[in-house]
Amino acid sequence: MLLFVLGRQPEIGFAELRAVFGSEVQLYGPIALLETAVDVDFSRLGSVVKVATVVDNTWKNIAEHLPVEGKVTLGLSTYGTKLSPRELFRFGLDVKKRRGSVRLVPSTEAALSSATVFHNKLTKPNKIEFIFAHINGRELLAKTIFVQDIPAYTFRDRSRPKRDARVGMLPPKLAQTMVNLAAGVAKLDKATTPMLLDPFCGTGVVLQEAALMGLSVYGTDLEPRMIEYSEANLKWLKSTHHIDFASKLEVGDATSHRWQAPIDIIATETYLGRAFTAVPPPAVLNEVMNTCNIILSKFLANLRTQVSSDTGMTIAVPCWFVHGNVHHLPLIRDLSEIGFEQLYYSDKSIPLVYHREDQVVGRELLVLRKR
Repeated sequence: MLLFVLGRQPEIGFAELRAVFGSEVQLYGPIALLETAVDVDFSRLGSVVKVATVVDNTWKNIAEHLPVEGKVTLGLSTYGTKLSPRELFRFGLDVKKRRGSVRLVPSTEAALSSATVFHNKLTKPNKIEFIFAHINGRELLAKTIFVQDIPAYTFRDRSRPKRDARVGMLPPKLAQTMVNLAAGVAKLDKATTPMLLDPFCGTGVVLQEAALMGLSVYGTDLEPRMIEYSEANLKWLKSTHHIDFASKLEVGDATSHRWQAPIDIIATETYLGRAFTAVPPPAVLNEVMNTCNIILSKFLANLRTQVSSDTGMTIAVPCWFVHGNVHHLPLIRDLSEIGFEQLYYSDKSIPLVYHREDQVVGRELLVLRKR
C-alpha cells in the first residue's frame, strides 16, 4: 500500500493522483492511499509532497523495520493522529535505546517538512523517515520512499534565462499537475509520443514541465516576445537537463488561431487579469471579470472546432477571493451549453482552486472534455 502526503490543497493532489492511478486512490484529509504498489516516477506528481510505503499496522513495531547494521538517521512524522512532537521524540528515544546507533532528526512540528526530509536524505537505506498515520480507525506505519525535490523546482523556476513577472508566475509544480490532469482525460496512442499544446504559453513553464515528462510540446502566444522567451527557455532546458524533445512555437491569438494537428493534450493558463495586491472596488472587479470571461469564451469557441472528445484539457482560469467569498467566472456555469464537460475526478463537484491566503487572484483548474 502507498501513502501519499498531499500539498496545501489536498483536493488538487487527490484529483491528480486519480488522473494518474485511477479511482482506487482514496482521500483522507491531507493523506491519500493506494492499495496496490505502482512503479512510476513520483517526481512527475506536482501536488504530492511525500510518498511512503505502508510497512506495518502498528506504530509499536517501528524498530523491526530499521536496518540491522550501521548507523541510522531517523526522522518521525505523524498525520491524522493526536501525537505531539514531544511524544514522537519519546518514540524516537525508545527506538534509539533498543536499536542503538541512531541519530534523531529534531523537529518542533508533528510532521517533518519536505525540505527537512530532502536535505537529511531520509529516503536512503540508513536514512529513514517513518510516518505514523491514523486513518479510518487504523494505525499505519509507513516508510518514506520519495520526497519533493524543492531545489530542483527552484532551479527550473528561477534559473531559466527568460522570466517575466508581468505575465504571471506559474509554479512548475502546478504546471506538472495541470499536465497530469489533462493526460488523465486524453485517450492516447501508446505507440506515439503525445503532443501537448499550450495556447497561452507565455515563458513556457507548462511546455518545460511537459517536455520533462516525455511529451512533445507546442506553444503559441499572442506576443512575439513570449515566443522568443519560450524558445530560449526550452533551449536552456535541453542543455541543462540533457534531454531532447520535439517542439513547435508560433505567434498566435488563442481566440482565433488555427493550430497544427495532432493535438493530444492541452494544458494552459489563460489571461488572469490584473494582479491585485489589495481587494479591488466592486466596479473594477466586475470589469476585470468581464474581460477574462470574454477572452475565455472566445478561446473555448475557437478550441472546440479543433479538438475531439479524445483530447484531454486542463485550463487554468482566474477566480477572486474577496472578503471571504470566491468569485468564479460566469462562463463556468455554462460550459455544457458551449459543448464542454467539466470533470472532477471525485464523487463531489468540488472546484479545483489553487490559491495562497495572501492573494486576491487564485487559479481555478478546469478539467474539460469536448461533449
